Amino acid sequence: MPLHTYLPQDRLRAWARGETLPDRTSGSALFADISGFTALTEGLRESLGTRQGAEELSKQLGTVYTALIFEVEKYGGSVIDFAGDAMTCWFDDLNGSATSRATACAFALQEAMKSFASIALPNGRTTALTLKVAVASGPARRFMVGDPTIHYIDALAGATVSRTSTAEHLSQKGDVLLDGATVNALGEALIVKE
Repeated sequence: MPLHTYLPQDRLRAWARGETLPDRTSGSALFADISGFTALTEGLRESLGTRQGAEELSKQLGTVYTALIFEVEKYGGSVIDFAGDAMTCWFDDLNGSATSRATACAFALQEAMKSFASIALPNGRTTALTLKVAVASGPARRFMVGDPTIHYIDALAGATVSRTSTAEHLSQKGDVLLDGATVNALGEALIVKE
């Protein structure tokens, strides 16, 4: 597998320029959690059997994550980590635009998920995938962990990242939740409906 498959886009761009990313940074963290994979997994297993169901699930996962990663990169973000059916992304504060780019991306992710609102299963039934997205803004730590001879993992840590987890637990399917720092940074550019 090529190296770029495992590393966030911002780290790859920095390495291409012969630079390193600072370990202390400011910007916006985006946490996106997909719901519905359990039902999809069970439906594919029941319809196709364990082995073929797993192969089809892998294809579905690839399709979903390709659509979501496209949106993250389109808005200048980098996918930092995947954990189960969730992904953590970082939008570095370039010219003060991190909050607006991360927020626009959050809504673009919700729009992209509409393609997966009704997934036809081989047994004639359908299932759906939905998304909850949380955005928090502020300082964070970026670093790489691991053994360079085996595997590196890009890490994002700090209170800003923790707030995305809190917001995600408070959100419902289809929601985009923003923390107070993001709302304040957006100011009048943000129209709140609820």
